[in-house]
Amino acid sequence: MNSFRIKAAMGRWAAERAALRRLAQIYLQLRTPLIRRGRPVTAVLSLGEHGHAYSAARAVKALGHRVLLITDSPQLHEMVYADALLLRDPLTEIETILNELEGFDLEAVMVSVAQLLLPAQDRIATRFGLIACGAQSAEFSNDKLAWRDALAEAGVPQPLYSQDPAVFDGKACIRKARKGSGSEGIVPLGPGDDTTAYAGPGYFFESIIDGDEYDLEGVVEDGVPRILARVYERFIERNGTFVPHYYLFNPPLDPALQAALDACATATLDACKVENGAFHIEMFMNGDRAEPIDFANRMGIYERFVSFASGVDFAQEHANRFLPRKHTLAAGTPRALLQYYCWTQEEFDRACAIRDANPQRIFDANMTPHDRCGEQCFGMIAFFHDDHAALLEMTDGLGIRVPQWLDTDGDGAVPAQVASTA
Repeated sequence: MNSFRIKAAMGRWAAERAALRRLAQIYLQLRTPLIRRGRPVTAVLSLGEHGHAYSAARAVKALGHRVLLITDSPQLHEMVYADALLLRDPLTEIETILNELEGFDLEAVMVSVAQLLLPAQDRIATRFGLIACGAQSAEFSNDKLAWRDALAEAGVPQPLYSQDPAVFDGKACIRKARKGSGSEGIVPLGPGDDTTAYAGPGYFFESIIDGDEYDLEGVVEDGVPRILARVYERFIERNGTFVPHYYLFNPPLDPALQAALDACATATLDACKVENGAFHIEMFMNGDRAEPIDFANRMGIYERFVSFASGVDFAQEHANRFLPRKHTLAAGTPRALLQYYCWTQEEFDRACAIRDANPQRIFDANMTPHDRCGEQCFGMIAFFHDDHAALLEMTDGLGIRVPQWLDTDGDGAVPAQVASTA
């Protein structure tokens, strides 16, 4: 009986949500002709059910601008911030969208975290003389082999790469897809694996770097970058793919290490011809040099976490780069933040124990089984504290490994002299 009631309640909730979504869609479609003749609007491109643009729509609205949402499957939480709606697919109906936008007073166009929409964003911006991300950066964000070639042409140090499987015969390497994001298409290969069996026009191979991995998140305006977060991350291998274990946001870094990371980001952005917008760059330390392994001219998927850790609203900073009238945005207090994924029952139990002992130190949590990178994860939780020393002490049971260049005395702890938020 209890199971039936739960299922019935879930069914009612889903039906009500679908009805609300349909009503919101009808309302926006009815308003659209009025908005077309009104004040300026900012177009926000969305993949809808395949990738909403909530953060971009929210940011534009928070800055006092009208939002024209463009997607063929609008989601309720992005429609909440929209003033008008074009029910079109930005991936397949760009010519129709360009024609329909002629009737609007368009002041800006942007995406959220969907790099697939960057070419459409650039097309619209170019057509209407708006601030653009850059055609080349849009291409490189979606073609990782073309991106690699651009880095090579610019002389940016990077891992050895090739589409020729013979280059990696007898060597450990990673097979990557030209298209896609995250861990899609990534296959780790050992020295005994037949690289030829994994080759193809849509793939290439890349050498493995045995060093610490970082993400750098930030914004660019007229080619000038501003770094908002340096994220130390650890991945583990599960069933032939890589999944995230944890992210440590803005840890205190050795000045030489930070300089190496920042130099890699700057060189990568220059090589990719990034003009405006946000950026997400993944890199490994190779000795005392950072080398990029992935790039996109958009916000990272953990935009809320970057905002919380940096004290800066990442989505608003991103939106501000495309708006013609710039806003002065206030900065809050940076915080030490750890996002942790549980892949075993033991990890889950330890994380729950820390959660129960420190309920006031939880930023976000989804402690239910869910899919992450195609693998079943026991749960995710994000802890925060006043500084990184206190954060690492609180989460000691999770076995968090600090960056190589912080652990100067080999005891796995952040030295006291750098135990403050960067």
